[in-house]
Amino acid sequence: MSKLKLCKSVDDLAALLGTTYGKIRYFYYLHPTSESYSTFEIKKKSGGVREISAPSDKLKTLQGRLKVLLSEIYEPKKYVTGFVNGKSIVANAKPHTRKKFVFNLDLQDFFPSITFARIRGLLVSKPYSLESSVATVIAHLVTVNGKLPQGGPSSPVISNMICSSLDRKLKTLAAKNRAEYTRYADDITFSFYDDLDYIASDIVEVLKGDKLPNHYFAKCGQSLERLIVDAGFKINYLKVRLQGRYERQVVTGLVVNKKPNVNRQYVRKTGAMIHSIETKGLEEARRIYSEKIIKQEQKSGDGQEEEIKVPPVEAHIQGRLLFLKQVVGLESQVYRRLALRFNLLGLKYRVPLGVSKNKFSEDFRKFTKWYDSKCWVVEVEGEIRGEFECGQGSGFMIFDQVLVTCSHVLELKGVKLEEATVYQASARSRSYKAKLLYRDDHRDLALLKISVEKSEFDYFDLETSVLADVGDEVSILGFPQDKLGAQSAGNQTAVVRNKFPISGVGFVEVDKELYAGNSGGPVLNQDSRVVGIVGIGNDGEYCDHSRFICVSELLKAIDGFKLASAEKSELEPA
Repeated sequence: MSKLKLCKSVDDLAALLGTTYGKIRYFYYLHPTSESYSTFEIKKKSGGVREISAPSDKLKTLQGRLKVLLSEIYEPKKYVTGFVNGKSIVANAKPHTRKKFVFNLDLQDFFPSITFARIRGLLVSKPYSLESSVATVIAHLVTVNGKLPQGGPSSPVISNMICSSLDRKLKTLAAKNRAEYTRYADDITFSFYDDLDYIASDIVEVLKGDKLPNHYFAKCGQSLERLIVDAGFKINYLKVRLQGRYERQVVTGLVVNKKPNVNRQYVRKTGAMIHSIETKGLEEARRIYSEKIIKQEQKSGDGQEEEIKVPPVEAHIQGRLLFLKQVVGLESQVYRRLALRFNLLGLKYRVPLGVSKNKFSEDFRKFTKWYDSKCWVVEVEGEIRGEFECGQGSGFMIFDQVLVTCSHVLELKGVKLEEATVYQASARSRSYKAKLLYRDDHRDLALLKISVEKSEFDYFDLETSVLADVGDEVSILGFPQDKLGAQSAGNQTAVVRNKFPISGVGFVEVDKELYAGNSGGPVLNQDSRVVGIVGIGNDGEYCDHSRFICVSELLKAIDGFKLASAEKSELEPA
């Protein structure tokens, strides 16, 4: 039996809520309940405003605990999708895909129409059967001025409990007439397999129309309207609409003609916002976005001059992309294309990427210049035992003009070097001297510092949370067997097939052979973050060179460098 049903008195309820009945009475006997709420308005996309009543911190805590207790005694049906864990507008829209007709209606003044008396009556009756005094106190705690506020933590679950009886009756009505039914808060949707002439008049009445598949004027059928009115609700007749299969069918904001999807304008607008940053730069894109939002707010305002706070455009884009992912899925090429463009901007805000089905090729070709600005050719030369020797490897920038490569790249015939010449493939004539900062021979890693003042170079982000795992697809960049005239870093796509340590150093094995000259190059995941560094490559004689050093080893090497730098500074005289 649930904890609420075990409560035999208001003192039991108070103890369950972690307080006393005397403190609870404060909220509804000792002063007006409205004083425990702050009320504000938010604008609707469709026009008008929605009033939100937010409870005080103490009352919010009590309502939050009540929400948990009430959720234990309420079991939502699968056709109830609003305010239910694991459900969303996508779950609400999915049952209505590929239907001939979709019928939507809204309940007017949904939360305010749920009163103190209705809540108390619900809780004392079956199947809940709470003690009368307990139900009365709960009803007092969750209402303001005798009505359920939109903004209280417990309001959503209570609204679903109130609608339980109506949901069962509407589902029965739908099943009887070969229709699907769902409810998301105050949004009710029916969808039909039948042609217009055979749609049940109990649910929808077509008043007029020229029989064209995209021209309807409909109202709620008498049976449907009677069930809603008997349940204590009113229909918002301005939002009653019937949509045919040859027009855009929309359910809770999503297009459902074939599958739940956003409309094309949403995708185009998101792409345009990303393009604005790509072409104009972040600061200019922020300014344009801010001016546009302020202008819209002032145009739709009531004449009051208030400071309008506009979030940064990149945060807004991130939110739009996360919503798109929720609707179309992580593997959608539409989402991936936009998400990759956004992540490649190198901003603080990022979005997740799934595994590409086209093996990254199209996206890589499109953004080759972005990778090239972070990949470097590393050359070493010198006279070793009377002979001129030279070598070449790869490297990549991480931060503060610090470049990562392999320790063995800075070695010729067993002699360790302290300096290298580095340059980008697209600008070979512009080279820099890079001095050794730190060498970790055990991990075969080295950190170099480019000797140039006041210059900023593009750099890769290191993956610190989700490391490469078996089955992951990675992109290996570098300059294997580098040839003069090559303008871009080489790219090789591979799949991780194993992970193992060698002498305490973590390695990742892939299904492709890695070659000489690639040593020190970055290995990227699908989110374009570094997950590894290429080690010793194949120099022509067959040997198993199909593994790279895990990025976690680079992080340890960086920690070692910082520790060594700190110890050195302590030893230097002040």
